[in-house]
Amino acid sequence: MDIKGIDGINHIIQNQKTKKVDKPKDTKRKDEVALSNEAKRAAEFEKYKDIVKKVSGIREDKVRSAKERLQSGKLFSKEVLEAIADRLADKLLIGDKILDNLGDDKDE
Repeated sequence: MDIKGIDGINHIIQNQKTKKVDKPKDTKRKDEVALSNEAKRAAEFEKYKDIVKKVSGIREDKVRSAKERLQSGKLFSKEVLEAIADRLADKLLIGDKILDNLGDDKDE
């Protein structure tokens, strides 16, 4: 038996001319990431939350106690409200005295 060739295969086996591929023209382009406004706000919130945790002036025990009093309603007792009103009145009186003193300076 003598096989002379397989029909249809010779054109695949022959060396075909290849085309050179050009490099992309826009090789300076970089990847980009776009964040939603909500994601930006969440990231900013986390950043400030971390800063607040690092501040030594914040006493977790006082914060926890204040939260408990708020949730229990103890902050809205008559005594607490009267104390707040007294402090506000004192601040307003001091503020009025300062304003009066400033007003006296204008007359001169």
